[in-house]
Amino acid sequence: MLWAAIGAYELPWPAFCQHVLTHPKWAELLGVETQADLDRLAVGLERCQVRVIELAIHDGLKEGDKQDQRPAAQRPPVREENAEFIGITLVLKLLKKQLRPFLKRLDRCDPKHPRHRPRAYRTRSFVLADLLRWMLGSQSTDELIRTLKQNSDLAGVVNFRPGEIPSKATFSRRRMAVPLEDLKTILHELVEVLVRCKVIDGRAWVVDLSRVPTYSSVSKTYPDRPNGKSDPQATFCGYPDNDGGLQFGYCLIWVVDFKTELPIAVVFGAGSAQDSPLTKPLLEQACNEHPQLARRCEYFVGDGGYDTLAIFEFILQRLRALPAITKNPRNASDPETDLATDAFCVLRRRSPLYMALFHSRTSVERTNSWAKLTFNLKYHKQRGWNAVEHCVLFAAIAMLGVAWVAVKTGHPEKIRSARTWISRY
Repeated sequence: MLWAAIGAYELPWPAFCQHVLTHPKWAELLGVETQADLDRLAVGLERCQVRVIELAIHDGLKEGDKQDQRPAAQRPPVREENAEFIGITLVLKLLKKQLRPFLKRLDRCDPKHPRHRPRAYRTRSFVLADLLRWMLGSQSTDELIRTLKQNSDLAGVVNFRPGEIPSKATFSRRRMAVPLEDLKTILHELVEVLVRCKVIDGRAWVVDLSRVPTYSSVSKTYPDRPNGKSDPQATFCGYPDNDGGLQFGYCLIWVVDFKTELPIAVVFGAGSAQDSPLTKPLLEQACNEHPQLARRCEYFVGDGGYDTLAIFEFILQRLRALPAITKNPRNASDPETDLATDAFCVLRRRSPLYMALFHSRTSVERTNSWAKLTFNLKYHKQRGWNAVEHCVLFAAIAMLGVAWVAVKTGHPEKIRSARTWISRY
């Protein structure tokens, strides 16, 4: 505590001691009454290794990760048979039971049908099938259909009759008919369930923007399209992709819980969108949907894209949290004097505590990689704003769904192990 206070105030030792001793709240917090008490606390402080403190802060924020923190009486029984693998069929059965009210509401989206032809498929079946696709990391609807045809039990659990699997065109049409608001409601419900299970604690929020590619050829030209490409709604962004060209598609920005690396809230945007304009709507959404997590938030971590006065004011006044946001000089002639947000950065930049918190930002990078590689956001085969936004929401729901199933089966250590834990059979 003394080390953190010194880093925050950046005062010489005599001035800092005078400040503490003249403010009873500080003296009570540190448990000191005299200068001798402060000197005794400071013994060895100058020899303290910053890396050790960074690791201590990291471990403190990660405390309870991959563990069920609830009292023993509230924990579900451990299913030993699922310790190494769990079948995707059981995963979907558990999710169907948990999300039953929301799946029933989705059936209102069923299209009208002529009286002489009974309804064959319900909307919930297509939603469950898409969750199956993202959990297994299938790259296309064709692969999903092939999986359902080869496994009759799997087709049954998503309420498709074996031998009557819908066509690719039907999947695409019915997927687009699912309201985005209903998917966001399911996402919100899973976050709330994980909060009640004491999996997500929300003490540290990490935010980042990530580009989501569209399934469109960049090399081909379509003169009749506004952007000259097969996806008329996608845009280029200023960041290169792995092949050396500019990224082309859309973006998502989300708030991630540092402890579990799970998303709390997500906003979808254009590929050319920048971080800061989307951040305030994202934070307002997170605070409105999850007020309990907003009250728990103690730290907010972001890179230089979030170094704006509006974001700092929201964090300090609405979240009442400590921001750890790196400096964005914005091509200032003298970046050292460009101190527009320094007055709001309570934890002084480059101080040991600030650096320890900022290094925690890597958690959101792992979440981005997890979503793109394990849940196939990088290799999906959809184009168009609506279709790609559905993909983003399905991927986020799948991430949270896997975490909840891991806790439900008594294996919280598997909350981020979808690729190695979930079996196709």
